[in-house]
Amino acid sequence: MIKISNILIIVLLLLTSCSNDRDTKLEGRWQATTIESPQHFLETDSLFWSFDSGVCEIQTLRNFYPHYAEQIFANYLLNSDSIKISVPEKYINIAKRNRYLDWKTQERKFAIRELTSKSLKLSVNDTIYSFRKYY
Repeated sequence: MIKISNILIIVLLLLTSCSNDRDTKLEGRWQATTIESPQHFLETDSLFWSFDSGVCEIQTLRNFYPHYAEQIFANYLLNSDSIKISVPEKYINIAKRNRYLDWKTQERKFAIRELTSKSLKLSVNDTIYSFRKYY
């Protein structure tokens, strides 16, 4: 009986550590490097996405006067191969105007093409967002 309970505990610990690995890799601040679609290819260093405990902050640095950072706060839900981001009504107009985002609805589901400790690639429709880990 003791051996079965020990095996069960070990299996549960392994499953728990595996499920948190993807969450841990996603958490933090990511800097967009490229945005690719059939219509355009953009290189950027002004777009940042931060993920932490179900909250996503999308920040765009503006280089023209006045200099400021445009921020969008949203909720996210991470699945095994996708991430769903929901922008509250308060921020949807900012998201729609942002030239990097091409956001049209309050909710978008991105496929996770790559997620390592240093690299993130998300795709939606025919657009691929590439990021590097910022911190």
